[in-house]
Amino acid sequence: MATQMTSQSTSTNGPRKSDRWIPWYFVGGFAVMLIANISLITFSMTSWNGLVTKHAFEEGNNYNAAMSGAARQQELGWRSKLSVAGVINQNATISVLFRDRDSNPITGAKMSVVLNRSDRDDLDQTVPMVEIAPGEYRASANFPVYGRWQLRTIAHAMGDDYQTVEYVVVQP
Repeated sequence: MATQMTSQSTSTNGPRKSDRWIPWYFVGGFAVMLIANISLITFSMTSWNGLVTKHAFEEGNNYNAAMSGAARQQELGWRSKLSVAGVINQNATISVLFRDRDSNPITGAKMSVVLNRSDRDDLDQTVPMVEIAPGEYRASANFPVYGRWQLRTIAHAMGDDYQTVEYVVVQP
């Protein structure tokens, strides 16, 4: 006796209703990726441009002169000590002690300090220094934001140039 088995199928012919959404999952994934990429491109185009100097070509051409100036500065043995004190309402006093190789004060220098923020070019400023005692130069400066500042001391004295870079953290 042979029995014939028949299976009863509960499925209908063709795809399920939920299968119709599969192509839209891919479209949605690509849309999310496209939105993320557009956001990153927009942010990169509107944020800091990464330029360190506005005259990179000219400074690159004058590289040998800059290196010989650095060697001359090393020969002179001049040194400076910079301090930022008395920060009140984002105003502070910058003091620079300027000495020669034998720790004698260097007087009559034309000195300035350039204040830079690495994250904001619009806050850069140059502060001229005034000699208040032999070898001691001072100026008042405005620090619009607290945090880490780069201070470049630039001096010209006795026919020679001097410069140094120091980083300070300005806190309230």
